[in-house]
Amino acid sequence: MDFNIRAISLAESVKADARVVVGDCLGKEVLFRTGVNILITLPDTKGDYGLLPEPERLLTALAGWTRVYRYPEGEHDSIHIIAPADRDEGEIVFYRIDIRQPPPRSRRAPRSAVEIAGGAVMTYEQCANWLIELSFRLSGAPGLATRRVALSRPHPIGPKPIRVAWIGPEVLEGVEMVRRLQAIGTVYGAHIVQIAPRSYGTVTARLRQALPLDAAIICSRFAPFIGTEAIPNTVRQNLVHICNSKTPADLEGQVRTWTELAIQQIEEEHHQASADKTPALLTVMLRGMLSHSKIGQFKHCPKATVLTGVRARHLNVALAEWILDRNSEIFQDTKSSDALFLWKDHHDGRQYFLNPPKVAVITALVAAGARE
Repeated sequence: MDFNIRAISLAESVKADARVVVGDCLGKEVLFRTGVNILITLPDTKGDYGLLPEPERLLTALAGWTRVYRYPEGEHDSIHIIAPADRDEGEIVFYRIDIRQPPPRSRRAPRSAVEIAGGAVMTYEQCANWLIELSFRLSGAPGLATRRVALSRPHPIGPKPIRVAWIGPEVLEGVEMVRRLQAIGTVYGAHIVQIAPRSYGTVTARLRQALPLDAAIICSRFAPFIGTEAIPNTVRQNLVHICNSKTPADLEGQVRTWTELAIQQIEEEHHQASADKTPALLTVMLRGMLSHSKIGQFKHCPKATVLTGVRARHLNVALAEWILDRNSEIFQDTKSSDALFLWKDHHDGRQYFLNPPKVAVITALVAAGARE
């Protein structure tokens, strides 16, 4: 779950208008703690922060961090700090700070201040790409698995990983597709089982051995003799995808898209799995409405705006709409309501707002969701 972008995007986000004074960070010690501690000392000269594209924004990730990755690289340790952040329009971005930590001069000597190596403000897709590349790189380094550290805060929220069979080549154009698929699955919340298309009998036997499976992808360019009939009948036909791409990049894109779609369909079709997502989706919607002060009948917005944060995080929009319906009522001047959301009919559809008497409850729900 350390690389799961859905879990990262559901964590408490940095506020859109949050800024820090770079001068207040000079020489500051920062401790990242979740069972394992990582202590860094920031540079004491303003010029050292020049590699950050927007230091006043990105440095907020030091307090609002959700993931910290540390691993040895050459003569130093590389550290990456990730924090989800809200945009004014309700979209989500991800702040990333890249730093290097030089080794101590001796066993007893304290480590010197870190070096700022760079940073970025990433969209959802850019962050997913970066996480895939990092996961792929770390998985291929001999002995690194025991030396890398990944800190997670808060406790990851996300669906149970699904199992996807991918029938395609092990190596394509020099790319190790098995490792690439494993990295993609790590980021998108899936265990992808690669099955080489050697023969019809071999494929069907491997598929049976791989059970249970939730979904399957057949690469028709490399397995023209494999059809949907080869997939075990425990996998629903609507979760079997025929892919005709032939390049590594196109194949990876199809795997990423289908994995996200399969997860959403499985959440919709399995009520228990959907129920597990209710608090997280409700928190995302409530947090967005609070941050944009959509409180009371004169601060209303359409349903699309309520769902902006859900869409930005590539979460289950259909399920979020169901949750919104269950937690909303029509507004009536003559009647009080216990619903979290209220709505009024307009010529262009329902307009939603938070129920003013429930704001204290809503604030507590959002705070509790951030701590989970």
